[in-house]
Amino acid sequence: MNVTIFIDDALKTIQRGTVDRKSPFKLPALSSSIDNKVFQRIVVARRFIEHDQSLIIYTDHESQKYHQLKTNPLCSLLFWDSKKRLQVQVAGEAYFLDDKSDYWDKLNENQKKDYVINPLPGSEISSADGYSYDSTKPRFEVISIHFKTLDVLELSPDGHRRAKSILNKNDREDFWVAP
Repeated sequence: MNVTIFIDDALKTIQRGTVDRKSPFKLPALSSSIDNKVFQRIVVARRFIEHDQSLIIYTDHESQKYHQLKTNPLCSLLFWDSKKRLQVQVAGEAYFLDDKSDYWDKLNENQKKDYVINPLPGSEISSADGYSYDSTKPRFEVISIHFKTLDVLELSPDGHRRAKSILNKNDREDFWVAP
């Protein structure tokens, strides 16, 4: 198999995850860090932008994720498909979009409620349902994670395959590595 095709297939699987609700790549783990502490959480892959190799995710302006990525935009994503036995690790850099209106307009009313929760995300509450949806202003943010490197690993009884890709603005270097 050609290494470029192997990497391209992984990128197509990431892209498919943004439109297929049943895809395991719909819900990658995002890692961020601040003050020498690493944090992980599952995010929803919303849109893949092929021309700049980036993934769109959403967050609340008052979430830990937002503040961590504002302080240190370097992050990573981990995708895993247990059926295909395919793992893709992405090292990237987070950027915050100024124009969020198109993304906001595509959310249904139930999804929009996630960005008007009171009290703020992470606040202590007296019971599991001790919050409401009555913030006066939505705290919706759109994050674009630009891919810098990919590490693609496919596990197989016939022999594992692993490749890396270094992405630059107009160039990409793909190469095989030992699994």
